Amino acid sequence: MKKALAVLLMLAAVFTVFAQGAAEADAAQGAKTEKMELYIYTGGTIDECQALIDAFNVKYPNVKCQMVQDKSANIPTRIINGEEADVIILIAKENLDSILDYYVPYKTANDALVEDVYKDSEYRYYSISMPLQTIMYNTEEVKGDMIPKSWFDLADPKYKGHIVLTSPSTGSGYAQLYMLYKLSGDNLELAKKIAENGTTYLPDSTTGPAAVERGEFWFTLTGEKNVATAMAKGSPVNYLYPEEGTGRRVEGAGIIKNGKNLEAAKLFMDWLTSTDGAETLRSLGRRSVSSAVAGPDYLPALNEINFFEYNDAEAASIKKALQAEFNTYL
Repeated sequence: MKKALAVLLMLAAVFTVFAQGAAEADAAQGAKTEKMELYIYTGGTIDECQALIDAFNVKYPNVKCQMVQDKSANIPTRIINGEEADVIILIAKENLDSILDYYVPYKTANDALVEDVYKDSEYRYYSISMPLQTIMYNTEEVKGDMIPKSWFDLADPKYKGHIVLTSPSTGSGYAQLYMLYKLSGDNLELAKKIAENGTTYLPDSTTGPAAVERGEFWFTLTGEKNVATAMAKGSPVNYLYPEEGTGRRVEGAGIIKNGKNLEAAKLFMDWLTSTDGAETLRSLGRRSVSSAVAGPDYLPALNEINFFEYNDAEAASIKKALQAEFNTYL
């Protein structure tokens, strides 16, 4: 009698596990077949967002995605003003942090793949890419001992008039200014010396790298994606991460409270934080935060780069003051 009862209990347990597995499989299949919509606000380019949508739709063809593209700094304001969005993506961390009360916290299915340093402690958003800044130089003009080793080398008189930078009025230009501020001991002395070294400042982040490609200038500070793009074209340029390292800047994604498509948003966040999502970002020339994915073509792996602290909250809080002070040096 006891043996028969034990057999029945074992069969019941097996049936329960089977039923749970079947339910989970049905739910997963339902997520792939049920018609859904998804509204995405992106701080990246339209082409980048469309490429992410296309790759996501390979796995979830039933989710109809629509996008709104704007500057990373503008999207939080649009969310605060009540515009309908399900997910925001490729938003700088300081902008993500400015709307912490507007997220739906969600621990993604691939949370274990993301290091703690790259996600919000309450799962309000996840970092997905890294717009790292590096020194780009023209290899026909700069060789051997002329190649700098430090951020401080850019103030060396031997480079006078050969440097072009992005204006600190832009996102990447300000990130560079803030990094120089931190490296200089919380002051703008280094930035001032570089400005006084005959440096040219331009109002966008692409004209400078193009000028270095042509040999019109020797150096620029730029997002490493611009370097990789130039190298892919065969341009005579290379990069260096100075001996002090570079600031650990990140861009991320999160689910927004006023969205009407929560389940689709969860699927998208699961996919973004998956290896497939990381590989797609890499294919776009962006550096994923995933250490399991190689760096973009022509660039080193994440574990080969030295970093120093980039405090997004501090950078945001002193932005206007630093920009105003720096303008007095121009």
